[in-house]
Amino acid sequence: MKRIIGLITVLLITVGVFAYLYFSNLHVDSRNNTRLLSEIPSDASLILTFQHEQDLFDILKENTLFDTIAGSQQKAEIQFLRSFISKNSALEPLVKSQVVFLSFHPTQAARVDYLWSININNIQKKDDISKFLNLNNEFQLKIFKENGVEVFQIDSHLLEGPFYLTFTKDIARGSSNKSLLLESSDKGSEKIDSEFIKIINEGIRKDENALVNLFINYNKKALISPFLNRTISGNFALFESFLGYSSLTLNYKKDALMFNGESYLKPNQSAYIKLFLNQSPVKNSLNQIMPYNTANSINYGISNLKAYQSDLRELFKENKELEKLENQMKKITLETGLNPDRDLQKLWGNEFSTIQLSTFENLAIIKLKNGTQMQFFMEILSSSYSENIKKMNYGDIFYYYWGDPLKKYVKPFYMIQDNLLILSNSPSTLQRYLKDYNSNRFLVKLDTYKQFDQYVADQSNISFLLHYSNSGSLLQDLLKRNYAENFRTGKSGIKDLYAFSYQLTSNKSHFLTNIYTGYKLSTIQESVLNVDSLDIN
Repeated sequence: MKRIIGLITVLLITVGVFAYLYFSNLHVDSRNNTRLLSEIPSDASLILTFQHEQDLFDILKENTLFDTIAGSQQKAEIQFLRSFISKNSALEPLVKSQVVFLSFHPTQAARVDYLWSININNIQKKDDISKFLNLNNEFQLKIFKENGVEVFQIDSHLLEGPFYLTFTKDIARGSSNKSLLLESSDKGSEKIDSEFIKIINEGIRKDENALVNLFINYNKKALISPFLNRTISGNFALFESFLGYSSLTLNYKKDALMFNGESYLKPNQSAYIKLFLNQSPVKNSLNQIMPYNTANSINYGISNLKAYQSDLRELFKENKELEKLENQMKKITLETGLNPDRDLQKLWGNEFSTIQLSTFENLAIIKLKNGTQMQFFMEILSSSYSENIKKMNYGDIFYYYWGDPLKKYVKPFYMIQDNLLILSNSPSTLQRYLKDYNSNRFLVKLDTYKQFDQYVADQSNISFLLHYSNSGSLLQDLLKRNYAENFRTGKSGIKDLYAFSYQLTSNKSHFLTNIYTGYKLSTIQESVLNVDSLDIN
């Protein structure tokens, strides 16, 4: 018995020691990362992290999609850094197995610059840095001080311009944008917030074997707005309509870019998106009837309509809109005898979609349980425009039942086809959609879409799609000039990608999140359908 007790005691002590060492290392790593992250400028809404290992650079070299998205200058920068470190035997031990942080910063010059940050090991003297950097003969090195910071400028034929390095507090930073680099060293400048830092540290610890982590901060109006000529609107507003974070990992595929993980909303915010946390995933069916020239769309899935509309009422109440909307419903009942909550609510289905077309037109589609009954009730509330199209006489009905995505459809034109209610503020848009509907000209019929869609989850609560080719004119109008250039016909790179998908699926306390983009298979079948979409005769 004494021997057994002694053996158990030894095992417990051993486990305790290893646990202490393990969690101590986690604490040290987290502390070092926190110090590094706390100096990243606040306009970084996207941060990539990865281990400095050869495997990743081999993958980056193999996967041309990284080059497509990064662009020629950033591609050269990545290749240069890898070559610079691998050929410098004195530098390699300083960064080996360290986590690399790559933050993305939109600039006033309408471009995105990178800031590379990494913890480094055991540089005893600043003189050692110069010795390390001078070992390579393929570039020229200049050293100068600016704003009290020692800056190492590297010029190389491999780069389009100078690359700058700083070494402070056992942290190495690099960027082709000197101002960005100096801003990270400026204690007075605004940096990313502590909650974002916490999300990053937890994500790295949770997925320590991940090849690449991607972290997104939705709290700053810097995710989409810096790229646009005007205020964000339409389906793109989804990305700046709430406060929160995403913590994602790379799911490697040679000809695609796929991230999956979790998104967290900040509590106590009056955000429309939070309504979907109380829902379960819904099978997407409305993507089957998206027009062939869809530029972007969002499909919304609702598993419990009663709970959704109850939560929506609470949101209206928080925003001081509920009384006005309820008075509008009472007015409808008083003037028509139709009670929307009694007569309409039971006929709504579990999906709706908002769609923007390549022609800049907009429409919405709501799934119905019984289109015939809905047609009867809706005619009481509307006037006839044509045989198939009606015009609403009363406002805000669709906003009252579905919320923000349908707010713009105050008194829209509409038509009902096969248990679908289709809305638009333009009757001609509905006429064109009806023509496409009857001709079965849908995006889903294209081989290119089928190839892309096989990697998109068929169940979600919010599913955003951006079709690059169909969005060409729209993006050139919407984006600042330098960014719009990437989407021009004949340019290499992004034009070779097919679409971008962003999906949120409720997991009660947070959203499971999937991001995916990939190359298009062929343009042959698309050209067959790409006729003049303005021809409705």
